[in-house]
Amino acid sequence: MSTEETKNPLIAVITGLSGAGKSVAINSIEDFGGFCVDNLPPALITRFLKLIKSSGYSHKLIALGIDLRAGEFIETLFKKLKKTEKMGYENVIVFLSADEKTIIRRYSESRRRHPLSSDMQNEVLSETIKKESEKIEPLKEKADIIIDTSQLSPWDLKARLREILCKNGAEKMTINLMAFGFKYGLPESADMVIDTRFLPNPHYNQELSALDGTDKKIKEYVFSSEESVEFLEKYKGLLKFLVPNYIKEGKAYLNIAVGCTGGKHRSVAVTEELEKFLKEKGYGVFLSFRDIDK
Repeated sequence: MSTEETKNPLIAVITGLSGAGKSVAINSIEDFGGFCVDNLPPALITRFLKLIKSSGYSHKLIALGIDLRAGEFIETLFKKLKKTEKMGYENVIVFLSADEKTIIRRYSESRRRHPLSSDMQNEVLSETIKKESEKIEPLKEKADIIIDTSQLSPWDLKARLREILCKNGAEKMTINLMAFGFKYGLPESADMVIDTRFLPNPHYNQELSALDGTDKKIKEYVFSSEESVEFLEKYKGLLKFLVPNYIKEGKAYLNIAVGCTGGKHRSVAVTEELEKFLKEKGYGVFLSFRDIDK
């Protein structure tokens, strides 16, 4: 299967050795906007897809986390994947691997039990890993993509999966723009805070003070100075540089808080201009005015 973006929805089977990063991969794909199910028995794959379609959900990317806990699943998995192709899906098998030393260290750090340890109670972890590796080897041989996570951080793995599964990264980040008033406190969830209190303030104009930043008259007043226009253009340039790099790093959400004194005029006008700019770049943007009615 080509990893280039296609018109057909994609099913990504995430599998591999326990401790190689399947949970991280599933969580990462969920951040990309994928619909994820972990430990789904392969026999239920086609039934699951029919249920999604009948429910009216539309997903370009579906991730299924599958490991040896599904039992003798490999033969069933390939049969079901062939059926998904007839249903209009493309599929890719991503196999996550890691060396024994890394897996042992990860289990030691997490203090979690290997999922097959209950079946091999008298064995040390290294023996359990070797037996799992032998059992899952046939799937590794047929995998479309093998990723060795031994030297990868969770962020590195997330970036690698994005590169493989999501070709249009601009559509995969959600940017939350919030206008707020400093007098009511800083938003706790903000990744970036913009202070617009140096811009022309309509509050002191009797004809404008009752209006808010969504009004055309307020926008014209706020951006009436050369400094206002220059500020807006420079901040757009900063976002043009930063956002693609945040995406590359694996960030799925970005919270930008734009503040003025009361959160009614300048911050609202600026957030609306930034919203237009970011949407033109193809990003998903949610806009809110926290203190506009205070």
